[in-house]
Amino acid sequence: AVSQRVTMDESKKRPLEEGEGQLASKRAKVEPSETNAGEAEEAPAQMKSEEVSKDDDGNGAEGDQAPEISGDIATSSSGALPQGPDDAHMEDQERGYWYLGSWYPMTHEKPLPVGEGTGLVYDERMCDHVSLTDETHPESPMRIKSIYNMLVERKLAQRCIRVEAREATNDELRTVHSESYRQIVDAVKNLGEMPLKSLERMYDSIYLNKKSGEAARLSAGSTVEIVNQVVEGKLRNGVAVVRPPGHHAEQHASKGFCFFNNVAIAAKWAVEKLGVKRVLILDWDIHHGNGTQHMFEDDKRVLYYSVHRYDHGSFYPGSSDGGPRKVGNAPAEGYNMNVGWNGGGMGDGDYIGMFHQLLLPVAYEFAPQLVLISAGFDSARGDPLGGCDISPTGFAHMTHSLMALAQGKVVLVLEGGYNLSAISHSFAACTSVMLGDPPRMLGRLFPSKRATRAIRDTKRYHAPYWTCCSQGSGFELMRFPMPMNGGLDEEDDEEDEDYSEGGGKDEEEEEEDGEAAEGAEPKMETEAAPQAETEKREPDAADVDASKPENNAD
Repeated sequence: AVSQRVTMDESKKRPLEEGEGQLASKRAKVEPSETNAGEAEEAPAQMKSEEVSKDDDGNGAEGDQAPEISGDIATSSSGALPQGPDDAHMEDQERGYWYLGSWYPMTHEKPLPVGEGTGLVYDERMCDHVSLTDETHPESPMRIKSIYNMLVERKLAQRCIRVEAREATNDELRTVHSESYRQIVDAVKNLGEMPLKSLERMYDSIYLNKKSGEAARLSAGSTVEIVNQVVEGKLRNGVAVVRPPGHHAEQHASKGFCFFNNVAIAAKWAVEKLGVKRVLILDWDIHHGNGTQHMFEDDKRVLYYSVHRYDHGSFYPGSSDGGPRKVGNAPAEGYNMNVGWNGGGMGDGDYIGMFHQLLLPVAYEFAPQLVLISAGFDSARGDPLGGCDISPTGFAHMTHSLMALAQGKVVLVLEGGYNLSAISHSFAACTSVMLGDPPRMLGRLFPSKRATRAIRDTKRYHAPYWTCCSQGSGFELMRFPMPMNGGLDEEDDEEDEDYSEGGGKDEEEEEEDGEAAEGAEPKMETEAAPQAETEKREPDAADVDASKPENNAD
């Protein structure tokens, strides 16, 4: 008969604690055969029960308590090795992972359910919101019509799961807007032409007709609906082709073509009603999302990150709220991040560089459960208002990077964008990536000096709040296809000055900004040069190598 002896592995022995020696000496050394193997396995349990006698109440009898058996001592005849001290307490240790040289502890939250498929919401009733006096107004119904037609033409809409559009409820609107303002928007349908014009003049940069209130409710409600389905696991991600846009809308007022703040309503609803603990809002519209920032600057459940054209506070909406100094209010300091470009012409290299140098490290540290993109495509190449140079492939790469967050729970919501060809190709490129298609290749990219300075300023102001923003976080160890100093000369690195609010400039910098300002006005008015350039190439072409001087706004 085959027999085995129950012994401890010599490599796992440790000095016995007080009391353990006596107990160990009483342990029988069993040499079981095939016939009594089962009895031998029960022997340790029997010995333990003999050592400890219990009274009627289940408590150990006085004077008869045996010392507790250590988990390091083998208690099975199967020869299982004992656990070491490190293994015994593994569950109590903090677990996590390293990213960019920093330690991020893993959360122990129950993950949200993950669905399948990409949702698409679109309704032509939102096209009823149209200017009665200006047929050439940039925020026209053709914006969403051209996007949807492009999705159909490229057979992307057919691959999506259609989500039924609906109007926002009063409870949803009240999450971020006042009741009095909601009533004003609802009353628009009952006003005549003259009262409508009077109401337009009360707000900044809007137009009204009788259908404007209904379109605004549809835009907000459709955004909330697709976010609900993503959070609940009915969809994996989604895209919302909606208008009017929302990120300029304030709690009490319309502003900048916006009535209800679609993304802000959806984010607030998600954290208050759907159990989402952390939401990342990325706003890449060329204009700062003043309304969204103000609605969450006191709420650390929502990280608002805006990258926009700032021009030292002179670009619309024209305030210092879009500067890097605005980090949020206590107790949510650090949860409002602004990267403000001081000048136009920013392209793929500047945005991709910003993603890798700042946005993604902060996003991984924040660990969102939901990502909402305020997707304004007025930063696209050829837009008449933005004056920047992002290609459709550039937008696709940015979207692709975000899909690694939040278990892929990403919802892209249309904001601005006024070149119909540019927004159609750019939105389609993002939708294709969210459906699982790989983005097209980009060339070797370099951020411009102005982009690097803007990233550096934002990073400096957030160093107290984010590990990845603090000096020596290990980020500089990463290898990027761009110089780690962003192309800055050595003398630029020596003086770590703040260029965000127009201060700290030397004569060379003033001259550079003066030259940019001279060419900016006609460019913003007519955009003749970018539009001519767009006509010469395919809108979704694999896009110009941004390492060439003409593609770096410097």
